[in-house]
Amino acid sequence: NEELLSFNYVASHDLQEPLRKIQAFTNRILDNEEEFSPTTRDYFNRVTNAASRMQKLLEALISYSRANNVEDDFTDVDLNDLLAEVLGDLSEMIEEKGATVESSGLPKLKIIPTQIHQMFINLIANAIKYSRAGIPPKIKITSQLINVEDIKKPVYLHHKSYWKIAFQDNGIGFESQYEDKIFELFQRLHGKNEFEGTGIGLAICKKIVQNHNGYIFAEGRPEKGATFLIYFPA
Repeated sequence: NEELLSFNYVASHDLQEPLRKIQAFTNRILDNEEEFSPTTRDYFNRVTNAASRMQKLLEALISYSRANNVEDDFTDVDLNDLLAEVLGDLSEMIEEKGATVESSGLPKLKIIPTQIHQMFINLIANAIKYSRAGIPPKIKITSQLINVEDIKKPVYLHHKSYWKIAFQDNGIGFESQYEDKIFELFQRLHGKNEFEGTGIGLAICKKIVQNHNGYIFAEGRPEKGATFLIYFPA
């Protein structure tokens, strides 16, 4: 925990400050100088784009390290209310993509609210981002109280019953051999020119679920969509 706090401080201050200066001075040069050749201007644009990607990566790493924190208070939270907050935060993205999000009654659980809020944002934003061209994203969120025997994946140190929460979308999906790999740090199934991202969002989701003594699994089929299954102890 001390090492994570130290990393957070370094990443938040010592590493981001040089990046901010690179971006600021490069933009100032581009704005004030008019005699650049097209090639030189292209080089400067590449510098700013690279610095921007590095800043996003640092911010994602900070979010991942903070997801290790289980010292925050667990609170009884109605997940329906939390989902409404998340949809408000993502309203511009949802409207821009013409997405729809449906949910049946979600349970009330003892959770770390900020972490589950982050997980919901990551899963819904991913479903919208990885949508198929010309097809509006549709996300369906369902919940069900089940016995541990109903979990079709290997689980350890388990409880008798779990709340199963499923996030199902109609996006581009993925091959079944990547069902475990996509939760690893920096794993990207697509190039950065196809979809923006750092490859950390789902690793954060897995860490958050582990903080709650739960499990998360993924199922996908190419061009048929993906489903993320989360199991929280009841």
